[in-house]
Amino acid sequence: MGLYVAYFRFRPGTNVLQGLEAFERRKTFEHPHQATVQGEYWVNAPEDQPQVVLVWEADDEGAGDYYEAAWGDLFEITIAPATRPVSELPENLPEIADRR
Repeated sequence: MGLYVAYFRFRPGTNVLQGLEAFERRKTFEHPHQATVQGEYWVNAPEDQPQVVLVWEADDEGAGDYYEAAWGDLFEITIAPATRPVSELPENLPEIADRR
């Protein structure tokens, strides 16, 4: 199963009332059934930074299309595949040549 991260940044020129509209819309929004949401964070960030960060798992990229259709009028959305860091180092690491 793939892991995805979406960064939602308010479109340039979004005013305070439009921002509040997003919060109101979120109250009734339902995530797509194929996405297993791992985290959703609404961030009080500067306007050039993401205001929402969403992380989900899915078998394919279809959920990203759903988010863009549902929120693209208010947000510029960047979606990227992601990975989790390795929790343990392998026992046999390759030797690194001495670089002097």
